[in-house]
Amino acid sequence: MLSLSAWETIFEGKYGDQELSILYNDDYFVSFLRSRHQDSLLIQVYKVFLAYGELELFVETLPNQCIFYQKHLDLGEKNTHKFLLINTETELIDNMAFTSYIEKKIAQLNKQTSSIISVIKSYNIKLVSLKMLSEDQRSIFFSDPFIIKTITNFPTKNINFLENSTVNKLIIGKKNDVTITGNIETLRSVLVTGSELDDRLYSVKLVCENYLLSGKKVLVFDSTGVFKSLSYPQQHEDILFNFDIKIAPFGFPSKSVDYFKIKMPLSVVPKKAFCSIFHLTSISEKIIEKIYSNDLLTIADLREKMVSLETDDDITEFEKKRVFNKLNIIEKKYATYFGKTDCSMLFEDSYSQIGSCRILRINLDDPFCVYYIYSVIKEIENIIKEDVLVAIPESKETINSLFVGNDVLKILVENPKLNYVISSEYLSDFIENFDNLAKVHIEVISGNDVVIRYPDRDPLRLLLRPTLTSSNVFLKQ
Repeated sequence: MLSLSAWETIFEGKYGDQELSILYNDDYFVSFLRSRHQDSLLIQVYKVFLAYGELELFVETLPNQCIFYQKHLDLGEKNTHKFLLINTETELIDNMAFTSYIEKKIAQLNKQTSSIISVIKSYNIKLVSLKMLSEDQRSIFFSDPFIIKTITNFPTKNINFLENSTVNKLIIGKKNDVTITGNIETLRSVLVTGSELDDRLYSVKLVCENYLLSGKKVLVFDSTGVFKSLSYPQQHEDILFNFDIKIAPFGFPSKSVDYFKIKMPLSVVPKKAFCSIFHLTSISEKIIEKIYSNDLLTIADLREKMVSLETDDDITEFEKKRVFNKLNIIEKKYATYFGKTDCSMLFEDSYSQIGSCRILRINLDDPFCVYYIYSVIKEIENIIKEDVLVAIPESKETINSLFVGNDVLKILVENPKLNYVISSEYLSDFIENFDNLAKVHIEVISGNDVVIRYPDRDPLRLLLRPTLTSSNVFLKQ
């Protein structure tokens, strides 16, 4: 059990308008801001190493958050000191869960450390834990006041833990220097088209942010890797004030879910789709049609049904053996895809004043990707109890799917608690008419220059506001 009494305090005081504390023990650091009502904390946990070698090149290959910090004291390589700080994402937690949360995050950082060490052996780099350093080496790290800012990845002012924005007044952008606001009711179903991929993703991300600002949960099917930036604060704070946004940038609580960590029942894939994917025709297709059923979870279940399948003039033992062998090959490649996962795990974290995001990584080139998306949406339809935004960027393959496209759209359109945003380059990419796709159409001209088409209103051309989170899209002002 973690005892915080053993931790030392290196900073305690005001940070913006909030109370900031930074604690450390050995090579772990915890920085946290207390909310106005003292019932929640905005928190990050860090693990610190001294590094020898070309660390700046290595960190670019890491899939996790980290900070590379370098301090140069005098001539010569021996007077240049490099530090690697591995950190968790910024999260808002209940004050009562403080100790258990830190324990959990330390375990997470230790797991990341093991992964990094296993990879770093291929590089000419050595990492030494902060707790193993000499007193002189440790003082190089602790004596620099910039460290306080380095291990405090929070906004610097006007932090009100989401009391800055309400559902009734969300800034969308500006037109002729006049601020345009909206609310969640006008963004329940959105289609984004036009311009370049990055520009479309920017609009999709902005819709996600507005839901998060309203305390809603967001689920993103991300094939691009862009949406992990929802947890990183915007680096160019000055552009926010040009759009009358009087809050500092910050990252939202968000977690990534690896592709097919959520397993899907095999029966979610229609039998004709299964045959099409694996080019099963003639007698092979007939066999699959006889043994395929709604209770299938895995390829192994399908093989078991094959054993008890009776033969006839067409379905001979030879044909059964041929299909059986093919199923063995399929299982070796795709066994980890199929099964049953409780999707309530996607909604475990809940906060009273801020939304949270789950980013489900997907691979659009994978033949089962569309069915994975369908499986998750079908599952969450039955468990959600409040509004959730589902974002499916570049979704034409999903919506146009011959086998499940109509089912995906039907669930999204008919479930009042499922809101959604989809995108593609052209409106004509979709088989369905626009009226059946979404109520709101954002047509991207370039960057944040867009035309928004609301139902029963004239088109509105405006400049979308900057995101509060990190972005590399050039913004017109």
